[in-house]
Amino acid sequence: MTMQSLYLINGTDPAKLAAVKAEMAIMGSPTVRVVDCGDHYMAIEGCHRLMAAAELGIAPRLTVLAQDDMVAADSLDIDGFAAGETYTAGEVAGELRGTYNPVLKINYDGTLTGG
Repeated sequence: MTMQSLYLINGTDPAKLAAVKAEMAIMGSPTVRVVDCGDHYMAIEGCHRLMAAAELGIAPRLTVLAQDDMVAADSLDIDGFAAGETYTAGEVAGELRGTYNPVLKINYDGTLTGG
């Protein structure tokens, strides 16, 4: 099954988004880790990079983690995970998934729309 929805950690700051878009216009497609949640992907990083890619029409490279893949808390730029600990990707996605997560649509060519 091809995933069609990508949930972001949270919304984006307009100033930071503009800076990321300017950098991405030069650097190209970002790589972002996402968790396979069965019927959607949940990003565990990179909400500004994903939204910038959507606005620029650039297909991001998604590193897809299975629910039981291990994620080091130190690799996350998110409060709420104990430094030095590891968690399953499913635990991280579960903690980040809320009612108000922005959602992007994954198009057939890999680009993103929505938000």
